[in-house]
Amino acid sequence: MEWLRSVTVIGIAFAGVVVATLGLAAVIVPSPATSTETGSPGASAVAVQPTPGSGIPGLGGELAVTGDREGTLVLTRESQDGTYALVGGDGRITFEGAPVVVTQLSYDGLDFFPDEDDCTVTPGNLDNAIGIGFAELICTDIADIRDTGVVTIEGTIGLPVDRLVGRELPVTGGSMQVGTETWSFDSGFLLLWQQPAISGVTDANMHLLDEAQGTALYFFYDIETHRASVSDVMRDGVTVAVPDGACHLEREELGRPNPAAMTIELGIDCPAVDVPGLGVVPISGTVIVDEVEFPS
Repeated sequence: MEWLRSVTVIGIAFAGVVVATLGLAAVIVPSPATSTETGSPGASAVAVQPTPGSGIPGLGGELAVTGDREGTLVLTRESQDGTYALVGGDGRITFEGAPVVVTQLSYDGLDFFPDEDDCTVTPGNLDNAIGIGFAELICTDIADIRDTGVVTIEGTIGLPVDRLVGRELPVTGGSMQVGTETWSFDSGFLLLWQQPAISGVTDANMHLLDEAQGTALYFFYDIETHRASVSDVMRDGVTVAVPDGACHLEREELGRPNPAAMTIELGIDCPAVDVPGLGVVPISGTVIVDEVEFPS
């Protein structure tokens, strides 16, 4: 999952868009684990770090450009409009995959489409990286597509950790025991911002959906109290509201896959909930969820 591989970095809407945020626990030293009622979720890998940009410390960087068009390529923010990119007033670098490879580069009116071996991205020590990791980028003797210049670009860049390495934090999803039934969920993303009201009804901040069975749990996140709660349960296409206080939630932080997300283990315990077709039954289980903060 490139958020959230990361999150990334990250715009997510349950009206039809799901953004997967990914990360690596082995190279992230997470905040001390906490186990409390659900609330608000709570890089220094190489000697030289890029100038902070876009409100995310370390994201981007300043790269030296030599050759036919000398100067500095300054990257100050990320773009997730289509393919992931680092962007600045001087140009942009587009990346794909995890670990990333450079697929396109623009600078001062020049445009480059490097071959796979033209550019290298070498991560530094990521042992203490939380959200952002640093890497050395070198593109050697790349030629503008219009044959108007050949340049070499090199320097240190900051990228979301989940774009420098593959995800080893647990993948999102899990299962719930609902009465005598087991509901399985492939993914979970809890949006930590107010959802738009549609026809007087506020959209859920997260839904855990079992498509095979047509079942789901819906969650609401209160931006004033910083608390999540189970808001609705669906079975066989019928949705019933869950009363306030009917469920107890506990969260344990596992690590940040990218600057905008925190991967958590979410425990859910509902002693007695009215579930369509099952009556009043208990709901319990644990799922892995990426809490996604509002995109900057």
